[in-house]
Amino acid sequence: MEGVAGKVVAITGAAGGLGRAYALHLAGRGAKVAVIDVDEVAGHATAAEAGEGRAKFFLCDVSDQSAVHKTVEAITSSLGPIDVMINNAGGTFRAPGPMESFTLEQWNRIIAVNLTGPWLFCQAVLPGMKKKGRGKIINVSSTTFSTGIPVGLSAYITSKGGVVALTRALAREWGPLNITVNAIAPSLVLMDKLEKRDDATTAALRKINDLVVGQQSLPRPETPADLVGTVEFLVSDASNFITGQVLNVDGGWTHV
Repeated sequence: MEGVAGKVVAITGAAGGLGRAYALHLAGRGAKVAVIDVDEVAGHATAAEAGEGRAKFFLCDVSDQSAVHKTVEAITSSLGPIDVMINNAGGTFRAPGPMESFTLEQWNRIIAVNLTGPWLFCQAVLPGMKKKGRGKIINVSSTTFSTGIPVGLSAYITSKGGVVALTRALAREWGPLNITVNAIAPSLVLMDKLEKRDDATTAALRKINDLVVGQQSLPRPETPADLVGTVEFLVSDASNFITGQVLNVDGGWTHV
């Protein structure tokens, strides 16, 4: 697609999982990718795999305001002003379970990474985008926000609902600045690293995956390859007049 090559694209949670898939795909399309993560070893590996001169790793805890602003400054200094911010970092951080079993600490961690992190990065990249007169924000939500299921993920679903609200609010607020703000909502994607583990969280996610796949119009598990095209579209100039939207990339789980 036109309008991807040469853009500086910052991606949180890009050391592994879906973020890594986005980083490698966009680097392959000619974008200059900032790989942002707390996993230094995997982050450097992703940047190296993307190719010399195409990606660079930046260590950052997305819930740390000071670290976020320093990271944006470092990316701008090293790669250039950020054209596209992809807020991908997130997770469930514990086995699914009833709300009454959650501690405040667990709740706060999920909200801090899944919702506060995107808010912090949006705030941090705004000055640069205003200066350029354009910009794109792509937030990663989840189709669980639309369904309210699977049961046992109340904190995660709440955080992803907040991402949708943030997307819509900033699309209205930043439209006059020529900044588009959209979100993608995947279904459940079980990455290889989960498949290789054997713990309570992984077992529960596999059970949920079977449930979700059974309710999809396309009855197969979602993979990273199913999402990279949508991300590329939102990064590209083809989506310049689209804002405030949530694109469900979920095999028809929420097609009603």
